[in-house]
Amino acid sequence: MKYCLNCDWSTSATDEPSASVRSRAAIAHHVETGHTIDSSEGVVPPRIPDLPDAVFVGDLLPSSD
Repeated sequence: MKYCLNCDWSTSATDEPSASVRSRAAIAHHVETGHTIDSSEGVVPPRIPDLPDAVFVGDLLPSSD
């Protein structure tokens, strides 16, 4: 699956069996919008949970212990 990190655009083998056609579509989406495209082996694009940024930043920073 190829999906956009900025909007709901995506394409998968279910939508288009040809990997090269999916790649060209992803490139076209990037060129038209400037959005970032990523790939995943799954059938559903990963989503970031809707949590406050402080939760994620706290998990990324080293503990003061």
